Amino acid sequence: MLLRNYKFRLYPTVFQEKQLVEALDGCRWVYNYFLDKNLSLEDMQFALTELKGEERFLRNYHSKMLQMVVHKTYSANKVLKALKQNGHRVGRLHYLTDEGYNSFTYNQS
Repeated sequence: MLLRNYKFRLYPTVFQEKQLVEALDGCRWVYNYFLDKNLSLEDMQFALTELKGEERFLRNYHSKMLQMVVHKTYSANKVLKALKQNGHRVGRLHYLTDEGYNSFTYNQS
């Protein structure tokens, strides 16, 4: 199976840019929310569905995009844990600011 990745340069209108910035803010909020949670991936995804019910603004974002944020957070914590078990000195993940979170992913075509 051949996998291809594409990267595109966008030239959004003012309205589109506002929507993209809001999507990044939503992703960053979810990332920071789950950052210190020591949950399994399944528990984090279940908590995301409950969180979408509690936080009304999260309903504006596609569920696959937010699930990828949860997966990104879980993977980062998993890598740090593995490095620590192999004897490396590691710190911890930090909360991200506006400048620190600059992409989102849809894992479905």
